[in-house]
Amino acid sequence: MRVFALLLLCLALATCASHIPQIRIEHAAAPELRGRQSFQLMPPEQALNSATPYEERYAQLEPLLRQGLGERGYHESQTPQLYVYYWLALRDTPLEFRVDVPPPNPLGSYQAIHRLRDETGTLRLRLTDPSGQILWEGLVSTGLSPARDSAELLQVAINALLQQIPPAH
Repeated sequence: MRVFALLLLCLALATCASHIPQIRIEHAAAPELRGRQSFQLMPPEQALNSATPYEERYAQLEPLLRQGLGERGYHESQTPQLYVYYWLALRDTPLEFRVDVPPPNPLGSYQAIHRLRDETGTLRLRLTDPSGQILWEGLVSTGLSPARDSAELLQVAINALLQQIPPAH
């Protein structure tokens, strides 16, 4: 029982702590990215073959992406040099904790199995040239379930990911 209580305490502390976004660069900046400054945001439906999860978050994503790319020296244009694809995804993994603890009464030992789910939301960002060649791609994960995220957490994640894109020259 003490192990389970300790596990619950650790989980509670982990959810209260601030989460640092975890960034993974899938495709490093290609040399062809240099000199390109104009972009066009592409709707998430063009990057996905299935329905877009968390549609309510896309209204917040677009202005944050425009602002962040503007701060990196890029500008939106009707004749873009770059296409910016972005989409949210969910990684859902089952977790299982087995705890063997003798009970406080004389019935003998028992085994408790706690089944949980690890839901992690990610944002993927891809920059391509007009022909579709990938010039840069990265993803960011906050480590929190999308059911528990906040607008501020999404903004921090976007800013952290955009900092990985080379500035426009």
